Amino acid sequence: MRPITVRLNELKDKLVDPKLLSNKGLGNEVGFYVFDYEPEQELVVRESIPDIKKYIERENPEAKIQVFDLYEIVLEFFEQKGYMEKNFKMEDKKGSEFLFDKMKKAMRIATERDWIVQYITEHLDEEAMVFIAGVGKAFPLIRSHTVLNNLQTVVEKKPLILFYPGKYEDGSLKLFSRFLDDHYYRAFKLVEN
Repeated sequence: MRPITVRLNELKDKLVDPKLLSNKGLGNEVGFYVFDYEPEQELVVRESIPDIKKYIERENPEAKIQVFDLYEIVLEFFEQKGYMEKNFKMEDKKGSEFLFDKMKKAMRIATERDWIVQYITEHLDEEAMVFIAGVGKAFPLIRSHTVLNNLQTVVEKKPLILFYPGKYEDGSLKLFSRFLDDHYYRAFKLVEN
């Protein structure tokens, strides 16, 4: 894989392309893109996202970027409900798998009332490009392909970029380059490895 700094610079250039920003040239496909990277580069990518956002907004003052961090959304849900302390106690008593199952049910993950999708829907600026981050931090609670599938009817006007710590090849998402997340054939790879 090429150096992450080179790939991040290429990403910046692609994200200021007027064709990409206007979501044109995709046929009838949704404007969903994946920027995959080695999991070891997570901190570099995480720290680069605010700089990428500033760069795009500086190069194109009309561009808007919204960053949704899946992990932060999960934390907000459980803090709002007052469940954080309960979750810690449940994990101590019954283990992590039991807790994750209960957390998924509480957030209605992968259902029609999925709280992640509702949160993004309620906070979405339809004129903004969407960055989805925090994928690795939210694992195993949230799966990327589920989020992407459920956002297809929500994020339509502007591109969505998934920052993915793993591999995206031939329509398959492989989290941390180890766990097959599932097939998501509709997204386009933004920068080659």
